[in-house]
Amino acid sequence: MSETASDLAFDGLDGLLSPRNIARLYKVSDTLEHPNGRTLEDKLSSLAAANNDDLLDTALAVVSHLSSMGDAELNNSGLESIARIMCDRAILLEGGKGDFELVTEAAVASLSIICLRHSFTLSPQNLLKLTAVTDPEDPWTTAKAAKSASKLLADELVGQGLTEFIVSTVLQDFLKPLFLRLSSRITASGRPSQYVAVNDRLPSFTEKQPWKSQVTWVEATMQWALCMSTELLIQDHWPLFMPVLLGLVEHESIEVKTRGLNILALFVGKCPDRVLQNTGIGRVFADVTFPLLLSLPSVTPEVQSISILAPAYDVLIKLAESTGSSDNTGRRRLLDKILRDGILAGHFHASQHTRIIQILMQQTTAVVNSLGIYTTKHLTPLLSMISSIMTDPFAVSYPPTVIAATQALDAIIANAWPRIQEGGHMENIIRIISLCWLSVSEEIEHNVAEVSEHDIKDLSWQLKHTAETLEVLWVHNTSRRPTKLDEVLEQEPRLAKLFPLALA
Repeated sequence: MSETASDLAFDGLDGLLSPRNIARLYKVSDTLEHPNGRTLEDKLSSLAAANNDDLLDTALAVVSHLSSMGDAELNNSGLESIARIMCDRAILLEGGKGDFELVTEAAVASLSIICLRHSFTLSPQNLLKLTAVTDPEDPWTTAKAAKSASKLLADELVGQGLTEFIVSTVLQDFLKPLFLRLSSRITASGRPSQYVAVNDRLPSFTEKQPWKSQVTWVEATMQWALCMSTELLIQDHWPLFMPVLLGLVEHESIEVKTRGLNILALFVGKCPDRVLQNTGIGRVFADVTFPLLLSLPSVTPEVQSISILAPAYDVLIKLAESTGSSDNTGRRRLLDKILRDGILAGHFHASQHTRIIQILMQQTTAVVNSLGIYTTKHLTPLLSMISSIMTDPFAVSYPPTVIAATQALDAIIANAWPRIQEGGHMENIIRIISLCWLSVSEEIEHNVAEVSEHDIKDLSWQLKHTAETLEVLWVHNTSRRPTKLDEVLEQEPRLAKLFPLALA
């Protein structure tokens, strides 16, 4: 079959438009060419005047026209008109209504075409709008649009131009006016306040936060700005980031808090350690994040709790690690607090919610690895918590949680091994993994919980790995070997596969 003019024109759009938009282009291609060879100006006028139902087709009409034009058929005035109308009318940054994400994709495709073919330079306001569509997870954009927008921004903003755009256009001109004095934790200049009101330790839900209704894409732009910021930029301009970071994390919406925490974790990871410590902003971030560790059922719905806990712990662990080596007192104090007031308290309040416990176990591994040998201070409560998870006969019904607990136990053994050989801790660990192994064996034999074979194999492997790690503690010194292990293996032959070296 011979290719039509539409085929030839649309072939070059595969990299800019998703299959849904390409299919739509083919479907409406006949109407796009009528009536009587409409000009690009006609199509732009139609786009500017279109209602929401017609936006997609009119935007695609412009894309189709641009893709079939020659490289020298547009002057600078025409290019500016295209960029302005596309940014104002077609990039609406709304989710859940119609096919707005496809309209955004068509608009970004148009901008890509005019920049690539005509060496057109987008205005700062056009570029600012593009920052809002760089995250494919946002409902108003697509993976194609996000990739194209990111490329346009990378091509247009280089070196000092990128720095000036982030500092002046994004932070000072756009974001700063939206976040004036939303938190008493900082001064008007964005620096930590010396005097924080007592009631400011919790978010103030009564404060007006108009930015969320007026400019829904603040998070996306802030995320892009941080992703593109260098360590030096953050070091020199950190006060400009503060109002936005705190405004997001202290927002009343769990969804906004969660994304704010992810953005804050990105900031903490890039900000020089000396800035976090010497300026006091590390303390400010810790104060605002710690209360979120108790966003647990029944106060917080389980789904929302699951979404917010991991990024909250991520922020706090990064803050602790920024304070220095594992011997640093401040680092140990913060990690102790994370473990005591976060993980152990969280397990106490939410022990019946297996997916939340899975997150807590994952964070236990991270905290223990950061504490190192200083984990010994918490050895008894840690083993008690892990025992309650792994020895529960119903725990294998959701293997990911037990696997996470077993990995946390691995970390405890690796970091606190000198103390584990004392005070009956080794016998306790053998008891924990043995009971869990027997529960797994029961599940393999009877499939009571109907767990997938893959999950059971993963859990079995993890338990064997933990047993091997434990056996290393006595393999070169038989005096350290638990005296009752042989008796246990004789009474329960199914444990032979768990401790093969003990029978050697």
